[in-house]
Amino acid sequence: MPTVTDAFGDEVLARTETYLDQVRAATAHLPDAVDAYGTDRDAFEAAVDRLSTQESECDATLRELRTLVGESLPPNYTDVYLRADDVMRLYDCVDAVPNHAESFVRELAAMRPDLPERVHEALAEMASLATEATVVLTDVTEAYVESLLAAGEPVRVVDSVDTLATMEGDCDAHKYDALTAAFGACSTADALVVRELLLALDDAVDAIEDAGDHLLSMSSTTL
Repeated sequence: MPTVTDAFGDEVLARTETYLDQVRAATAHLPDAVDAYGTDRDAFEAAVDRLSTQESECDATLRELRTLVGESLPPNYTDVYLRADDVMRLYDCVDAVPNHAESFVRELAAMRPDLPERVHEALAEMASLATEATVVLTDVTEAYVESLLAAGEPVRVVDSVDTLATMEGDCDAHKYDALTAAFGACSTADALVVRELLLALDDAVDAIEDAGDHLLSMSSTTL
């Protein structure tokens, strides 16, 4: 007969996989939105709507995870249960990623600035990096949570976290390149709008790095 621990572990892992799939799906719409911006209004708006819908699904699943990990099951001996606060903080860190991604596309849709070609290219590069980094983050998060539910040592996360730091640095380089281009080609008022958009997208990548740092901190701490 399955134990409480077995049932708890299976349910946590299943919900975690669903949640991380939704996070990946949300940020996957970022490049679509940026690519369509200024050339295909219908495609752009559709990408914004899809990302927003996916972000709402992330929120709904995260609420289920909070209830599951924090409230619904009796005590058990998995590391997820014993480290529930850390695990929920990890989920919250990950949740900042689709939140910032949605904020960026909604701000882009609301402001609708004319983007110099170099700025548009930089935003496209940053959007692609955000999507790729999200895959790295969610893959290692899923593997780590699964290892907390099984006997043995947690998986190594340092290589993935190092990769995320490199990608965040690449994103910063595109951001500053675009800022230079914007202030060189646009009026100050228009360049400031572009700056806000670049910072909004950069926030998503910063959130990915922050989640990786939290994961690294968790993995270096034993009970």
